[in-house]
Amino acid sequence: MRSRFTAHVAGDEAYLHRTYLPTASTPYVASAKPEVASAWTRLVVHAHEAGKNPATAYVDFSAYHLEGESEGALHEKSEFVQRNGEWIFARPIRQGPAPIKAQPKVGRNDPCPCGSGRKFKHCCLGRTG
Repeated sequence: MRSRFTAHVAGDEAYLHRTYLPTASTPYVASAKPEVASAWTRLVVHAHEAGKNPATAYVDFSAYHLEGESEGALHEKSEFVQRNGEWIFARPIRQGPAPIKAQPKVGRNDPCPCGSGRKFKHCCLGRTG
């Protein structure tokens, strides 16, 4: 992940071509009109996790770039696969931050989350509805 970010910063199209699964097995041909590189400023890796098989991994990251005078962010979770001992970017899994998981709902007969020691139905449930 970090090497691909560095290649984006440096404008190394050949490296990006070699480390992208759909193009990794094809020869690199320089484009006549190179893409205008964004002004990438920093990379923050939030999490990385192994996949179900050892040759797959996932990276959750934010890549920051300049948008005029302010800094914008690309937040993504990406899949990487290992080929011939090297990790190759396969595809984005999710754009944006991870969804927030809701807290489990408190049941009527569960202990009240306020810490009173009473059942929820005899404590805070009576106050809220």
